[in-house]
Amino acid sequence: MYKRNYHPLVILLYTSGMLDAVQIRQLPKTTKHNWNQFKHQNYYGNQWAASYIKQFDDIKEVFASAFLYKSLRFLVETRKGYLAMLGEFSHNKQLLKLHASKIISSIEYMKSLAKVNVVTACKYYGVSKDWYYKEKSKIICGISPFQKCYRQRPNQLTTSEVVTIENLVTNPVSYGKTKTTLYYHALRNKLIFCGKSTFNKYASALGYRKPKRFARERKKGLKASSVFEWLHVDITNVNTVEDGMQKVAFVKDNKSKAILHYSSTSGKAGSKFIKNLFQETFDRYHLFNKTKPINILSDGGSENKGELLTWIEKIQAPPAVTKITAQTKDFPFSNSMSESTHSIYKTEFLHGKYSLNEKTHLKDLERFVEYYNHHRYPTELYGLTPMEVVNGKIPDKHHFKEQIQTARKNRVEINQKFNDCKILMSCNS
Repeated sequence: MYKRNYHPLVILLYTSGMLDAVQIRQLPKTTKHNWNQFKHQNYYGNQWAASYIKQFDDIKEVFASAFLYKSLRFLVETRKGYLAMLGEFSHNKQLLKLHASKIISSIEYMKSLAKVNVVTACKYYGVSKDWYYKEKSKIICGISPFQKCYRQRPNQLTTSEVVTIENLVTNPVSYGKTKTTLYYHALRNKLIFCGKSTFNKYASALGYRKPKRFARERKKGLKASSVFEWLHVDITNVNTVEDGMQKVAFVKDNKSKAILHYSSTSGKAGSKFIKNLFQETFDRYHLFNKTKPINILSDGGSENKGELLTWIEKIQAPPAVTKITAQTKDFPFSNSMSESTHSIYKTEFLHGKYSLNEKTHLKDLERFVEYYNHHRYPTELYGLTPMEVVNGKIPDKHHFKEQIQTARKNRVEINQKFNDCKILMSCNS
């Protein structure tokens, strides 16, 4: 014979009357006699287990009722599924924040219905007590576009700054312009001073829209170290309502993003057309007097050969001018600089529409180049226009830093004194 070693919980199950008849018959009489003498209060550490024993007595009642047992199992499995789903989200903090008011309401209801404490209710939803009280104390403001109380969140943009951005992005003149262009337009005109990411967030929330563009495969581009080092050219077809197809070519500088020159024809856009375009560009910007090398980048079309190559070979001037074909075995970089200009002209400027005829087409081209060179702000130029860079200005990403920091300090003071917020709901109300 050997002495059995019982699982610690078996003693608790026996003394609590939760073993069935078959299980009890397997227990020796002496063992049952000893267990019958068992009294919780006679053992050291009883106070440590008191709360658990009380809960265990409640569990007995659950097991005694088939309905309660099934209901409890349902709740347990639901909670497991909820927590498992929450854990799979890489941004579960954002998910909790999105549904904070619903979770808090459910915790409040659970407290009143089942008379459980806050800690227990929070554990059921997988949130901390601190998170619960923090979210509960938040006030939802009807004026703020993100429903945040100005006094509790004084770092957010003031109401006047919000109105400024809203007027800017909803103005019909702004339709199609990039957020970057609108942002630097606001900075340069002293409409508002804030970080670019902050402006973009508010612009999206306040109704910013832009024309839908077709997704394109990203191509490997190049970056010039100085103005006029790399000149891009390409031809695009532009439809008109009355006069049919027009061929347009832009000469674009890589460093400044500026459109140095352009030309349009309803006839043949061959190598003579491109040669004349570059000859006028060199004359306009006095490029024959430059000492640094100049590279002309284009695709492999016939219009970029013939008379253009002959003209380049005959150049008798200080700069060494080289014609290079994009995306070849020896030169893997793309001519995406030119392609992006065509896209901006057709979507951001024309909004997908057509000019009426050749005359209005030429006027539209003139207006586009004026807008692109003097009123559009490419991301890489940090608030400078392309033509300003051509004329010698150097992009500086810290240019507006001082004004933004000053505006941030003033913003906090204004929001802390704000007293006109229309409160829609308070979690603790």
